Amino acid sequence: MSATDLAAYVGTSGSTDFVESCWAQSVALVAAYVGEAVVPADVLKRAQIEVGAELFHRKSTKLGLAQFAMPDASPVRVLRDPVQAAYPLLARYMGPGVA
Repeated sequence: MSATDLAAYVGTSGSTDFVESCWAQSVALVAAYVGEAVVPADVLKRAQIEVGAELFHRKSTKLGLAQFAMPDASPVRVLRDPVQAAYPLLARYMGPGVA
Protein backbone atom coordinates (compact mmCIF):
# COMPACT_ATOMS: atom_id res chain seq x y z
CA MET A 1 0.00 0.00 0.00
CA SER A 2 1.03 3.56 -0.52
CA ALA A 3 -0.10 7.17 -0.47
CA THR A 4 -2.05 6.46 -3.65
CA ASP A 5 -4.08 3.85 -1.77
CA LEU A 6 -4.70 6.36 1.00
CA ALA A 7 -5.86 8.95 -1.56
CA ALA A 8 -8.33 6.46 -2.99
CA TYR A 9 -9.55 5.51 0.50
CA VAL A 10 -10.26 9.10 1.52
CA GLY A 11 -11.80 9.92 -1.85
CA THR A 12 -9.35 12.46 -3.18
CA SER A 13 -7.86 12.39 -6.65
CA GLY A 14 -4.24 11.40 -6.88
CA SER A 15 -1.45 11.53 -4.39
CA THR A 16 -0.53 15.06 -3.29
CA ASP A 17 2.20 16.26 -0.99
CA PHE A 18 -0.36 16.40 1.83
CA VAL A 19 -1.51 12.82 1.20
CA GLU A 20 2.13 11.69 1.01
CA SER A 21 2.77 13.39 4.36
CA CYS A 22 -0.28 11.78 5.96
CA TRP A 23 0.83 8.38 4.67
CA ALA A 24 4.38 8.77 5.98
CA GLN A 25 3.11 9.90 9.37
CA SER A 26 0.63 7.02 9.58
CA VAL A 27 3.33 4.48 8.81
CA ALA A 28 5.57 6.01 11.49
CA LEU A 29 2.80 6.19 14.11
CA VAL A 30 1.70 2.60 13.58
CA ALA A 31 5.31 1.37 13.60
CA ALA A 32 5.96 3.19 16.88
CA TYR A 33 2.86 1.65 18.45
CA VAL A 34 3.51 -1.88 17.17
CA GLY A 35 7.21 -1.90 18.02
CA GLU A 36 8.54 -5.45 17.89
CA ALA A 37 5.12 -7.14 17.86
CA VAL A 38 4.44 -9.49 14.95
CA VAL A 39 1.41 -8.23 13.02
CA PRO A 40 0.17 -9.76 9.74
CA ALA A 41 0.97 -7.49 6.78
CA ASP A 42 -2.70 -7.10 5.78
CA VAL A 43 -3.70 -5.99 9.28
CA LEU A 44 -0.72 -3.62 9.49
CA LYS A 45 -1.61 -1.99 6.17
CA ARG A 46 -5.25 -1.60 7.20
CA ALA A 47 -4.14 0.08 10.42
CA GLN A 48 -1.90 2.43 8.44
CA ILE A 49 -4.78 3.34 6.10
CA GLU A 50 -7.11 4.05 9.04
CA VAL A 51 -4.53 6.25 10.76
CA GLY A 52 -3.71 8.01 7.49
CA ALA A 53 -7.40 8.74 6.93
CA GLU A 54 -7.69 10.25 10.40
CA LEU A 55 -4.70 12.49 9.72
CA PHE A 56 -6.06 13.47 6.29
CA HIS A 57 -9.50 14.41 7.58
CA ARG A 58 -8.08 16.66 10.29
CA LYS A 59 -7.26 19.17 7.56
CA SER A 60 -10.91 19.80 6.78
CA THR A 61 -12.18 19.92 10.34
CA LYS A 62 -13.25 22.88 12.35
CA LEU A 63 -12.89 22.52 16.10
CA GLY A 64 -12.53 18.76 15.73
CA LEU A 65 -15.78 18.30 13.81
CA ALA A 66 -16.02 17.19 10.20
CA GLN A 67 -19.12 17.23 8.07
CA PHE A 68 -19.13 14.83 5.15
CA ALA A 69 -21.62 14.64 2.30
CA MET A 70 -24.35 12.82 4.20
CA PRO A 71 -28.08 13.23 3.65
CA ASP A 72 -28.69 14.05 7.32
CA ALA A 73 -25.69 16.44 7.42
CA SER A 74 -24.70 15.26 10.89
CA PRO A 75 -21.21 16.21 12.04
CA VAL A 76 -18.61 13.55 12.81
CA ARG A 77 -16.01 14.10 15.52
CA VAL A 78 -12.43 13.58 14.41
CA LEU A 79 -10.39 11.55 16.88
CA ARG A 80 -7.81 13.44 18.91
CA ASP A 81 -5.46 10.46 18.80
CA PRO A 82 -5.12 9.46 15.14
CA VAL A 83 -3.98 5.95 16.12
CA GLN A 84 -7.26 5.40 18.01
CA ALA A 85 -8.83 3.86 14.90
CA ALA A 86 -6.01 1.30 14.68
CA TYR A 87 -5.98 0.14 18.31
CA PRO A 88 -8.81 -2.42 17.91
CA LEU A 89 -7.19 -3.81 14.75
CA LEU A 90 -3.81 -4.26 16.41
CA ALA A 91 -4.85 -5.18 19.97
CA ARG A 92 -4.79 -8.95 19.54
CA TYR A 93 -1.17 -8.83 18.33
CA MET A 94 0.18 -6.54 21.02
CA GLY A 95 0.37 -9.07 23.83
CA PRO A 96 -0.89 -8.68 27.39
CA GLY A 97 -1.14 -5.21 28.89
CA VAL A 98 0.86 -4.20 31.90
CA ALA A 99 -1.03 -2.75 34.85
